[in-house]
Amino acid sequence: AKALSESQLPQPGQPVTGPPPPRAWADKDPAAAARLSAARAAVTALAEQLAMPQENLITPDTVRRVCWEPPAAVDAGSVAAALAGHGARPWQVEQVTPVLVTALTSAADPR
Repeated sequence: AKALSESQLPQPGQPVTGPPPPRAWADKDPAAAARLSAARAAVTALAEQLAMPQENLITPDTVRRVCWEPPAAVDAGSVAAALAGHGARPWQVEQVTPVLVTALTSAADPR
């Protein structure tokens, strides 16, 4: 950072895009924290089943964004669209959508 010119440094006060850090979710939005917890567990289990790193299956940022602002109606179509909208590749959308729908639905209606 010391070697950068003033114009290359980030400007203060730029709006932050995306969700807050996950450690703050429980205080800011407990329902979102529950969605994230369920989604992380589901994605981790799927990644283990497929014998691939979770980060290759779907980026943690994509999971966080979908959990922070889920579709109004959680179903396969809306979750697939949300994943694709956040840059997930078609094969990622195909693999992750079913487990994410289940996770988001179960977190919304814990029994």
